[in-house]
Amino acid sequence: MLLPAPDPREHALARTIGLPDLIARVLLARGLDDPDQIRRHLRPGLDELHDPFAFTHMRRAVDRIRAAVKTGQRIMIHGDYDVDGISSSVLLVKFFRLMQADVIAHIPARQDGYSFTEASLRAVIENEVQLCISVDNGTNACTYIDKIQAAGCDVIVTDHHGTTDNVADAHTILNPRLDDAGYPDVELAGVGVAFTLARALAESFSQGQAMSPEFSEFLVDAMTYVALGTVADVAPLRGENRILVYHGLRALAQNRNPGILALLDSANLSHRSPSAEDISFRIAPLINAAGRMGQSSDAVAVFLAPGYQEAQAAARKLERHNDARRRTEKHVVAEALAEAKTMDDPILVLGREGWHAGVLGIVASRVSEALRKPTILVAFDGDIGRGSGRSAGMLHLRDALSECAEFMRSFGGHAAAVGLELERSRLEDLRRAINDRAGHRTEAMRAAAPEAVAELSELEPRALARLEMLGPFGAGNQRPTFASRAVTMAGRPTVDGRGRDLRFRVAQQGTVLAARIKNGAHRYEELREMNAPVTLTYRPRVARWAEQGPVELEVLDLWTEHEAEEDVAEAAAPS
Repeated sequence: MLLPAPDPREHALARTIGLPDLIARVLLARGLDDPDQIRRHLRPGLDELHDPFAFTHMRRAVDRIRAAVKTGQRIMIHGDYDVDGISSSVLLVKFFRLMQADVIAHIPARQDGYSFTEASLRAVIENEVQLCISVDNGTNACTYIDKIQAAGCDVIVTDHHGTTDNVADAHTILNPRLDDAGYPDVELAGVGVAFTLARALAESFSQGQAMSPEFSEFLVDAMTYVALGTVADVAPLRGENRILVYHGLRALAQNRNPGILALLDSANLSHRSPSAEDISFRIAPLINAAGRMGQSSDAVAVFLAPGYQEAQAAARKLERHNDARRRTEKHVVAEALAEAKTMDDPILVLGREGWHAGVLGIVASRVSEALRKPTILVAFDGDIGRGSGRSAGMLHLRDALSECAEFMRSFGGHAAAVGLELERSRLEDLRRAINDRAGHRTEAMRAAAPEAVAELSELEPRALARLEMLGPFGAGNQRPTFASRAVTMAGRPTVDGRGRDLRFRVAQQGTVLAARIKNGAHRYEELREMNAPVTLTYRPRVARWAEQGPVELEVLDLWTEHEAEEDVAEAAAPS
C-alpha cells in the first residue's frame, strides 16, 4: 500500500489555525486548506442551511397545511418503523401540537409492508383524516396514494427514497432526490426533509416577522430528532446533514424531554454528551428494536410521554424488545451463515420460512461482513416473502435490484441497504438473475486507505481530543485514518471475553499504545508469531476505559516492512 507523502503546507496551516500539526495534516488530506473555510467546517453554523423554499413545491405544501390548521382539519403523519421514520413522525407531531392542530400519527407495522398499504388507507378512513403527510416514505406509493386521495384526503409526501420512475400523483412531493425538487442538498435523510418542512412552516406562520421564541426553541430541540434519524439511517455526514447533526448532538445533550432522558438512561449515556457513534450503537438499536419486533408505537410512546415515569416505563419496553431482538437475531445469524457458507455466488440470496423479518437487515449485515459478499435474506410467510439486503460498500444494491425488478412485487432502499417483497416461486429466479447481471460488479472489501502518516508519539490524548473537532463521525465523514511505519508488537496478543476482538500493544521509538482489531480473533496466531516491524493503518481515539491506557488504536490492517516494499515496487513498475 502506498502511503501519503508529507504536505509542505502542514506546519504553516497548523500555526495559522492554532491546532496541532496532526490536525492540519488531516484537514489538508481532506482538501481543506483555507483557514476561513476550516473555521466554518469545524464550527458549522445554522445560517449555512439552504432556504427551505428552495424546494420547488414547498410553497404548495405550506399553503395546504396552513389551510388544514386554520380550518381544524385532521392531519395524519404517516411514518415508518425505523429510526428515521419514527424520529420524523415525532418531530412533526410535536410541531403540529405546538400549532394546536388536530394531529395523529400512524406508524405502519413491519408485517404490513413498507410505505403506504391497505392499513394506511384504513387508518385514513377510520380516523376521518383530511390531510396525510408522509415522512421517510411515499414517493413511489402510487396505488394507495391514489386510493387515499380518492377517499377525500390530500397526501403530502416528504421522503428521500425512490426513483423518478412511477412517482405518485400526490398533492405535493418534497423529495430532494427527484429531478424537479429544486433543493440543493440531495443527501438529506427523511427526518432532514421533515425538519425542512417544519422550518418553512415556522417562517410562514411568522409572516415575515422575526420567528417567535416558541418556534425558535422548537426548531433547536427538533434537531435532536434530526441527529437521531440522520445518523441511524447512515446518511452521509456532509453538507446539511453534518450541520444538522453537529447542532443536533448538542441539542440531544441538553434536551430535557422526558423521553430523551429515559432513552439516554436506558443506553447508559446520561453521564456524558452522546456522540454520533453512540446514536449508531446504543440509542438507535433501542428505537429500532420496537419496529423490528412489530411494536413501532412503543418507540413513539417514549418520545411523546408526558412525564419521566411514563417515559421510563416506555423505555423499559424498548429494552425488552431489544433483548428479544438479540435472541432472535442470534438464531437467524447461525442459520443464515451455515447456508451461506455452502454457496459460491458472489451475491448471496437466501430465503426461509419462519425467519423473523424484523431482524433480517441486521443479519444480512452480519453475513455480508463475515463472508465479504452482498447479502439478501428473505423471510417467507406462505407464498409471500419480505426481505432485506446489505452490501457493506461492495455493490450498489438498489441499482442491482432494479435490474431484476421483474422478479419482485416491490423493492426500494439505498446503495448499501434495500428492502424487497417477492413470491416464493421467484426467489431462485432473483438469485440467478442478480448474480448474472450484477455479480461481476461486486468488489472485495478493503481496509480504508490512510489519509496521513503519523508517529505514535503524536497520538497523545490532548491531540486526539482536538481531532474530535472534525466530527461528527460516521458515513461520509469517517474518523481519520493514519498509518505508522516501523511498529513492533509489545507482548502477546489476547482475545476478548466474547471471543471476537483481538487486543494487543504496539511500540514505536519508546511509545507504547493499546490496539484492537475488531472481529480479528482469527488472526491471533499470525500476530503471536509476528516478530518483524510492521506498518499499521488505524483510527486512533481516546479510550473510554483506561485499563489499556488513555489511547487505543482501532487497527484496520497491518503488514510487514517487506510486504510494504513489494507493494511500492509493484506500484512503481512500468505497465
